[in-house]
Amino acid sequence: MNIEEKIKSRVNLWAVLKNLEKLPELDEEAGKLTKDWNITIEFRVKSGPSVFVKFENGTCKVSKTKQGKTDVVLFFTSDKHLNKMFDGKANPIPLKGFTKLGFMSKEFPKVTDKLEYYLKPTPELLKDKKYEEINTIFTLITAANALPAVMEFDPKAHLTGEHLTKGRLLLKIKDNEGVLIDIDQNHIEVVDDDPSTATCEMIIKDIPVANKFLNGEVDIYAALAKGDLEIKGQTWLLDNVGLILDRIPVYIQ
Repeated sequence: MNIEEKIKSRVNLWAVLKNLEKLPELDEEAGKLTKDWNITIEFRVKSGPSVFVKFENGTCKVSKTKQGKTDVVLFFTSDKHLNKMFDGKANPIPLKGFTKLGFMSKEFPKVTDKLEYYLKPTPELLKDKKYEEINTIFTLITAANALPAVMEFDPKAHLTGEHLTKGRLLLKIKDNEGVLIDIDQNHIEVVDDDPSTATCEMIIKDIPVANKFLNGEVDIYAALAKGDLEIKGQTWLLDNVGLILDRIPVYIQ
């Protein structure tokens, strides 16, 4: 069993694709492209994870559970097969939706290409404020949604998971996006719930600081000293989750 391939496949499905929910909202071109889409696509790995991507009336929902009728099923023979597809080196095996193959080969890649564009920044691209904002939001979403897979399968992160205590952690960019993470022993899950239920909050000053912080370019203690970062509540939650966050770059290139 290749642990790295196993974790990467779950990060790709559960964390990277999760950004599709925000893409039509944040990118005008993607919003126009998907506004009339009504289709649900399942990505399924043999004896492994799956995810359902549902476009409906200008919105997108990415879920681990089935969302009504599935129009297209893309099958992967292994975690490695799926990861190679995300790297542009393999194709899925269609099990359902043969009449949609034209859409899947011509229209859907326009959206996934957009997603890849925002997830792979360069110093030049980051000079554009709108690009920096979207890249930062997507980096936060990806990191938070990668936590469950990394905690479950990464040996070092799994040890930390055994010592997690019950609570809710809000990671938020001030005046902007935030993610709420439900935590317990061996349990981490991003939840769509009232942010006021958080028992610990980490609030980052703004987008530029958040971008540097999420990419490991800002030391947490220096950020606290400068007032670029505010932490309140059950701070030990952040300490433990931070140890798992530190493992995520191993699986995201």
